[in-house]
Amino acid sequence: MSENSKIYDITFKRMFRLSGRMLIKFVNKVFEKNFPLDSEVRFLDPNSEDEENAILEKDIYFEICGERFQIEAQSYWDDMMFRLFEYAVSNPGDGYEKTDDCHAEYRMPKQAVVFLKGKNRKHDKLYIKLILPDDQEVEYSVNAVRALSYTPRELVENDLEILLPFQIIRMYNRVSGYKSYTEKKKEKFLSDFKKMCKDIRYTMDSLLIDERITNDEYHEMLNITCSLEERIYSNIDDISKKGVDSMLNEKVMLRDDRIRAEAVAKTQEEDKRKFAEMMIMDEEPAEKIERYTGFNLSVLKPLAQKLGKTLVI
Repeated sequence: MSENSKIYDITFKRMFRLSGRMLIKFVNKVFEKNFPLDSEVRFLDPNSEDEENAILEKDIYFEICGERFQIEAQSYWDDMMFRLFEYAVSNPGDGYEKTDDCHAEYRMPKQAVVFLKGKNRKHDKLYIKLILPDDQEVEYSVNAVRALSYTPRELVENDLEILLPFQIIRMYNRVSGYKSYTEKKKEKFLSDFKKMCKDIRYTMDSLLIDERITNDEYHEMLNITCSLEERIYSNIDDISKKGVDSMLNEKVMLRDDRIRAEAVAKTQEEDKRKFAEMMIMDEEPAEKIERYTGFNLSVLKPLAQKLGKTLVI
């Protein structure tokens, strides 16, 4: 697996486990379900074994209201259909039922593939024909979602906002030739890149404003987007030098700064409290403790009581 494939895989799993609400909206849209958005999502063990005891690991495997679903991330078409079928039948304990001495049935999980670089929305199914003994034939199909066939706004309109961070992949195919571009072509690339970041950020902002995602989900989506951007476009220094990705990064940096400031303030508060405790134990007068720590009597009296000491007034 290539480095980019690894980052796609990791971020896909992060995003699809981030919000049960967004995941259910995705399932309702792709599988034509109508699950309540507050339904419980129960993630199942993604690991199973093939005939040679090699581990097969599904990307996302979960259950909603008793129905099992499997969602896989993929860049391009390869042997995906064969692997999906292999994944589906590799857990005989799930969905298998013996009905009598001669019959059994196996209910396969509902499956979908998200092609992160796919752009043709018409190709919304994948098929494999199973030719069984005695020339019996079964055509098996799964749903296919082409992530880049939607704009950021269209993802939201189609209840697929869980795919928003992967919009940053949109310009991946223009990366390798960047160094050989003319200055004019480089400027065009950077302009398009800035617009892409702006569209993603504004769409996420609208989700937050409309309370369709929480503040934590919003920032995690931004972090996932920035992780993908950093990996995919890492060899184009002009992106950071000219700040064309600032629409994404400024929000992440502001939040990081706030978190660091809150951590520093908390540490300082704890240090002041420890210092006040030491002064109380040394029976320093309250006036002096107030002067050195900034704590007033409403804080110092309960603190002294907790320590089993009488505050010297």
